[in-house]
Amino acid sequence: MRHCCQVKDYKSCSSSQQSKEYRHVSLLCKDVEQPALSIVDNSQKLRTLLLPSEFLKNFGQALETIFHKLKYLRLLDLSSSTIQVLPSSIEELKLLRYLDLSRTEIKVLPDSICNLYNLKTLKLLGCLWLTQLPKDLGNLVNLQNLELDDMFWFKSSTLPPRIGKLTRLQNLHAFPIGCKSGNRIEELKEMAYLTGTLHISKLENAENAEEAKLNEKESVHKLVLEWSNRDANPHDLSDEERLLADLKPHSALKELQIFNYLGNSFPHWMTNGQLRNLVGISLKGCSNCRILSLGELPHLNELYIKGMLELEKWENGDYNSLCRLKISNCPKLRELPKFIPNLRVMKIKKCSSLKALPVTAILMFLILVDNPVLENWNETLLRVISINDRRQQVVQQRLSFISLLEMKVIRLPQAPGPADKLCSSETGDKWVSVIQHPSYPRDEPTSSAFSFEWPDLPGLKALYIRDCKDLVALSGEGSMRSLTSLKLLSIQGCSKLVKFQDEELPPALECLLIGSCSSLLSLGTFGTLKSLHSLKDLYIEDCPLLQSFPEDGLPNSLQHLLIQNCPLLTKQCGNEDEQGPEWEKISHIPDLEIDFIKAPPLPKEKNKAWYRVFIRGGGLKGNEAAESSASA
Repeated sequence: MRHCCQVKDYKSCSSSQQSKEYRHVSLLCKDVEQPALSIVDNSQKLRTLLLPSEFLKNFGQALETIFHKLKYLRLLDLSSSTIQVLPSSIEELKLLRYLDLSRTEIKVLPDSICNLYNLKTLKLLGCLWLTQLPKDLGNLVNLQNLELDDMFWFKSSTLPPRIGKLTRLQNLHAFPIGCKSGNRIEELKEMAYLTGTLHISKLENAENAEEAKLNEKESVHKLVLEWSNRDANPHDLSDEERLLADLKPHSALKELQIFNYLGNSFPHWMTNGQLRNLVGISLKGCSNCRILSLGELPHLNELYIKGMLELEKWENGDYNSLCRLKISNCPKLRELPKFIPNLRVMKIKKCSSLKALPVTAILMFLILVDNPVLENWNETLLRVISINDRRQQVVQQRLSFISLLEMKVIRLPQAPGPADKLCSSETGDKWVSVIQHPSYPRDEPTSSAFSFEWPDLPGLKALYIRDCKDLVALSGEGSMRSLTSLKLLSIQGCSKLVKFQDEELPPALECLLIGSCSSLLSLGTFGTLKSLHSLKDLYIEDCPLLQSFPEDGLPNSLQHLLIQNCPLLTKQCGNEDEQGPEWEKISHIPDLEIDFIKAPPLPKEKNKAWYRVFIRGGGLKGNEAAESSASA
């Protein structure tokens, strides 16, 4: 260990004979100028110079001296230092193999850095002001690791010419194609060691795409192929299809993303199952493809489709491993695969021609937004074969939505239905959100009045119903009282809801939020609220026609009541000094907020813990509810 030294201050950098034998030095002090100069004088055969601590370090004028005198330096770490300019004398370090300039304020690298022919690693992470690389970077023929973060690739539109000379390079995150020699796609030809992600952009400039030899790059696990946004030229579509066909990747590829491709169809290497190792596919802006066929992909886990404006059909295939599916802005899409057995997450948005969902067996999260004709959710009874402890096959029947944990529906279709497509769950929490907005054009038919038919949902914990403008009743034939585990119920923006039915609310309810129900006249007559023996919080806002509570009053368990922007009800309640006819029903509640009237605090002997929801301004928001404890 005598060849290693840690310098914590200037005094610890000895000028003794022993310091001449140092080969590896770490500078742990903040001001490193004097220790660095001392090292130059006493340890000129130094191989490694590190700055491992986190705070910024000031080299002052020492760098020039270091570069001129430490001729044997192999590893130089200048990260987290205050340098803004790298001296061109860096080229003096002919034997340097590792250079770290991360988290510095360097704006431009000197061209002389390209004379470090033995350099294998160049780290430039977190260099926020750096926007380009030296023009002769291709001279670093031994470079294996070029580490730049996503911010650099976002700001940089071009790479240095002839970067293809870096045949040993392993990580080239992005390659924007240019029209000039030295920036064309064939620069990738000899870069056989590329690993990880390769993002090829500006593909509209590409010619001779097969020269990129993507099918030989077996260590590239994620490939992004991107064209710039532009208008489609019918004469170029066949050329674009040939181009994508020539960009066939290696069969070991794990993730494929294609953006803004304007061909009418995808190549055979995408549709005949050649990429059997794919786990993720993203297709965005491929606006001319009418049919999507992906062949046999036994490991496909995620599929994202967005902005495929002409897509009409996604054909059946082997999607047994597909777990996450997101489809957005595909207005002509009419048909999905019939059965996706292991799908857990499904989000369908702005698919205005889609009428049916695929059958799923273990779906957990479902989000549906702006799908105006969707009418068939394909809830069905499935036969499930499992193996018991005795290694015997057991055949069971179960509903296809029985594993659903969270559902959000924004802007329901015209038919009143799909709320009844929820299914029962014996265990685990379940969260459901049903949302409808009247944002379709006025010349389109509007949905008729409806009420929900609630199935058995014994695991449901929270339910949000928002902006269902045609909802006239909370329960149809199936009572909400079947929701035996429901703790929180939020009802907002239901302008046709007139009254609650007696004894229809879930018995275990602890928090009830009612907001912006402009036609609400009654909270029930008998048993609607009084029977809720666990109710702790009640919030009523923006219900201008409501003027009384149920005749039998409110439950004794109630700890907090908020009434805001309900002028008739506020008047009927009054306060302790000017009591109204409803005051007797609320006087027992410890914490009252009636517009700006607040009751006295609880006596200390009545301190309790309860659920409390803080609501200030705007409408009530169920997701602002938070469990906490409070004392008077």
